[in-house]
Amino acid sequence: MSEEHGHHGTPAPLVFSVAVALMFLGLIMATAGGEDKEGDTGYWFVFILGIAGMITGFMMWMQDYWDQDSEEGVEIVGYHPFWASITTRKFGMWIFLLTEVMVFSTLLSAYLRYRAALPDYGAIGVDCGLQFEACWVPAADIIRSHLIFGVINTFALLLSSLTVVLALYAARNNNSKAATRYLIATFFLGTLFLILKAYEWWEMKNGHFWGDHCSVTAGQDIGHHCVAPKYEHGFWLDTSLEGTTFYITTGIHGAHVFVGLLALGYLIAKANKEGYNEKYHDTIELFGLYWHYVDVVWVFVFPFFYLY
Repeated sequence: MSEEHGHHGTPAPLVFSVAVALMFLGLIMATAGGEDKEGDTGYWFVFILGIAGMITGFMMWMQDYWDQDSEEGVEIVGYHPFWASITTRKFGMWIFLLTEVMVFSTLLSAYLRYRAALPDYGAIGVDCGLQFEACWVPAADIIRSHLIFGVINTFALLLSSLTVVLALYAARNNNSKAATRYLIATFFLGTLFLILKAYEWWEMKNGHFWGDHCSVTAGQDIGHHCVAPKYEHGFWLDTSLEGTTFYITTGIHGAHVFVGLLALGYLIAKANKEGYNEKYHDTIELFGLYWHYVDVVWVFVFPFFYLY
């Protein structure tokens, strides 16, 4: 193998991969089982350790590209040997996004499968029981009175896709200041999304969305912005199957937005020092592919969980 096609020489991918495994291991073990399980503190420590490792690996990875001022850099293979029209990094990004399609396809299909297995609380001739345990009470019924948060988040992500495109256009036209401004706007919109999502989660977890005006009774009409008896004390990850599917899916999507914000921090810093121009702008383009994918996923998540 020639020197040109040698290993890039960074341990960042390995560090990041091991950290991801630790994060998921800690999360699964910390949330599995009943309330009487012991050792939660240790598992949450593993989870936090994984998060820290991911950030460390990510920053190591970004450092390798900080001083890069060419399309691919000296140590990176210029083009994939089978497709001379596509760079190696772009080809790798498409492969990565393909795996991401598998992740969210699994989550959304699992939601639909569980949803189909249980009758809706309003189905004719269906006895849901006193606590609605035998029926599916969707998250949409919990947040219907505060649907505005989901709508704002949808517009924020869609608008952020536009600002990424504008940042790429500005970089291609050697306008570093405009590229920086558009990237900052994208960062702001992504941050707004996470803040509203965190607030929404907090309100649902603590039962604030339904308020004191909802009289929780076995026969109430939960379609009028009230809540089923099983959610009297809140709607959380371990409250029901509905809560599990909602928080895991929206949580994993939120994690992707958070990773995107980390990448945006790097892009903003480099754009601010005029690191992107007519000849070198592919990093913004590759990030744009990732960010557009995150937005497209939300276009499916929003109607599935907020409207259906």
